[in-house]
Amino acid sequence: MIEELKSTAGTVGDLLIPRECTVCGRNLLRGERHLCIFCEADLPLTYFWDNPLNPMSDKLNALIQKDLVKHIKDGELPPARIGRARAAALFYYISEAGYKRIPQKVKYRGDRPVGRFYGRLLGEFLAGSGNFKDIDTVIPVPLHWSRMWSRGYNQAEVIASDIAGSLGAELRTDILFRARRTGTQTRMHDSEKDRNVSGAFRIRERYLNENGPKYGRERHFLIVDDVFTTGATIASCCASLYSQFGGGISISAATLGFVEHS
Repeated sequence: MIEELKSTAGTVGDLLIPRECTVCGRNLLRGERHLCIFCEADLPLTYFWDNPLNPMSDKLNALIQKDLVKHIKDGELPPARIGRARAAALFYYISEAGYKRIPQKVKYRGDRPVGRFYGRLLGEFLAGSGNFKDIDTVIPVPLHWSRMWSRGYNQAEVIASDIAGSLGAELRTDILFRARRTGTQTRMHDSEKDRNVSGAFRIRERYLNENGPKYGRERHFLIVDDVFTTGATIASCCASLYSQFGGGISISAATLGFVEHS
């Protein structure tokens, strides 16, 4: 009886305020969530969670190694063996395709249910692959306090919350912070994006004081953002963690979208 009432209420709600497909705008039918069955069937999944050697991982590791070499040459870091970072995105982000509206709705329109739904879907793929099962800490890419204040939420945190739940990992927003506000990277070239976020992230002193001595064992961090374009933002987050903990940790990355050609 209760289920019948819920079903009836949902049907009436759809008639009064039709729900639309995030991608094509078609009115959703009962049982469809955020995507119609046609757009869901065509969702351009990357399957990177099943293949650790993928283009996203290659881009991220190249940036990490480049940053480590620079810091070692400058005498800021001792030589250290860093494991290969794993990386996965839910779908290919193509500017001409409507699927780009999924992260855009989360980032610019405050559609948190969409972010949580696809974060959970990505988290389930990661948990089921075996390549990400040892992750114990999920860190959303932080916003600068001024942008957080004006927007009212962090889209990466919305996505990360359900990824963490699917992985049985701890969501932590108190480890990294954005030390300076960076400009929007939408129209920047790759080299400009690298400079824009280089050194932008720091580890909170309180976290170091309370947790530093615990890193005698390996810990696996997952950095989460909405879209992976050049990888500069996530690589900058990785650099902050590696600069403090070196090879005693593992770091991976996850995003909703992946831009194959940036």
